[in-house]
Parts: sequence; C-alpha cells; structure tokens
Amino acid sequence: MKIIVVGAGAIGGYVAARMLEAGLDVTLLVRAGRKRQLESDGLIVSSPLGDYSGQPPMLVGGEAGGPFDLAIIATKAYGLPEIAEQLRPYLHERTAILPFLNGMKHMEQLAQAFPGQPLLGGVARIEITLDDRGTIRHLNPYHAYSFGKFGPIEDDEYAIIRNVLSTVQLFKENADIEMDLWEKYAFINVLSGLTTLFQAPVGDILDTTSGMDAFRRLFAETNEVIARAGGRLSEGIADKQLRVIGGLSAKSKSSMLRDMENGLPTESAHIQGYLVELARRHECETPVLDIIHQRLEIYEKRRLAAIEGLRE
Repeated sequence: MKIIVVGAGAIGGYVAARMLEAGLDVTLLVRAGRKRQLESDGLIVSSPLGDYSGQPPMLVGGEAGGPFDLAIIATKAYGLPEIAEQLRPYLHERTAILPFLNGMKHMEQLAQAFPGQPLLGGVARIEITLDDRGTIRHLNPYHAYSFGKFGPIEDDEYAIIRNVLSTVQLFKENADIEMDLWEKYAFINVLSGLTTLFQAPVGDILDTTSGMDAFRRLFAETNEVIARAGGRLSEGIADKQLRVIGGLSAKSKSSMLRDMENGLPTESAHIQGYLVELARRHECETPVLDIIHQRLEIYEKRRLAAIEGLRE
C-alpha cells in the first residue's frame, strides 16, 4: 500500500516516523521550506517511547508522484481547503482519506471536497510540539492515533487498511470513531478555549477559586451543543472529562495557546467558531463559549493587522 502523509509538523511528522519505522511505504507531502529543512537535517523525533531519525521520500505540491492508496492528513485545520486541492492530483478514485485534525468541521469539508471517496475518521491523542529547529518533541510517554470507518468505504477496502495500520503500534481501531471525534472535539474546545482565554496553563487556572468550575461550565455548554447537533457522547462523559483535566500536568498547555504565544494563526474558527455556529443553529445558550470566541476573534484580527502593518 502506497501512503501519503500530508504535513510534516508535530502530528504528521510523528505518525510518518512511526509508519516508516514499521517499514511502510510512506511519502510526505510538505511545503518547500519544510522539505529543505528535512533534506538538510532529516525527520527527527525525540520521544520517551523511542527516538527516530531518517530521510523520508517527499513531495512538494505540484511535483509528480503517486497515485497513493491512503492519504493521511495531519495539518492545521485552517489550511484544509488549500491542502485538499494540493492533494487531489495524488489520489485515485478509491484512495482512502484519513484525517487527524482537531474538531468536526473538517469531516464535512472533506466529504464535500471528495464526494464518494472512501473516508475514515481519525483522532490523535498525544502531547507533542515542533521546536524552532524542526525537531518533533514528544512530551510524555503516551500516544494513540485512533481510526475507524466514517464515510463510504467498502468492507474489503477497509480490511486492507486496517491490516496495514495494525502493523504500527501507534494506531488503535475504534468501532465508534464518530463518538470519539465528538468527545475529542469537546475536550479540545474546552482546553484550548480556557487556556487561551486566560493565557495560562491548566495548573494556573485550577489554582484559582473558580478554576475547576470554569472547566465544568464550559464542558456543560459544549456537551449540550454537541448533543443538540446530533453528536453522541458516552455515559458520564462530563465527569470523565473533568477527571482528565484534574490529572493533567500543571504546566499543560493547548497547542492553540502555544500558537497564540508565538503570534501564529489559530484553529479558533474551526473549533470554537464552528461550535458557536452549531449553538446558534440549535438555539443553545453558550455564555462562556461566546466570550472565548470573542477573545479569539480579537486575537486573530490583531494578528492580521500586525501583518498588514509590516507590509506597509
């Protein structure tokens, strides 16, 4: 099976490294700058579960290659429309698409961009970052990339993919990937929302009079919106989510907060923005979410204004 991994940042680079390590036929689709960096230094992963260093096959959009049988998308969600067009020439009519993106909006976008194409759902649970030298740094000894059927895919096609992915310890099949996607969405919305609102790690938020209550209220709003929108959540999910928050390292930050601290674009429109859209559509009151969304809108407008100012 020929596999293309779109994106060689923290999430994509890590999954590519573990697949290459297992001997799979993997090519990276990357931007020109990242390709030069990888050609110079290699794909490097520093992880408590085992380091990796190698020179993977790479393509920049527009270069000849493929077609591929499985396309794994692991990029920031705000770049998906552009990425979909770059990816299109490398697919055949039965190429399966497996995204590891935050949120749920991308599943709608992919189904619209590639109607009838086999589509799987994917959920990445890993604390990881890309440092300024291009090294992928895995921050704790845990990783799990769940996958499962989501859109139209034949049983025999899925069986082949499942068998290939089962050779990589990183991957875990989930028979109810849709529920997993909604639950990860809820968690990411809350964690990224509160850490960016307060611009503080989890421990600083919890170490306040109303710290855990802020998480509780936002989980309640988020889960209500998801339920009204038709998303399924497991029994007792709210208590489970709060236990996970309480068990996080005091220094834990969301990737969105790291992006904000570095002046980078965020996935706020894709995560908080889409949830606000669902809340309005289903007439849900979301006072905490609304404030977070407003805060992130202000950040993005200021960031864009600063970029325009530098161009003048």
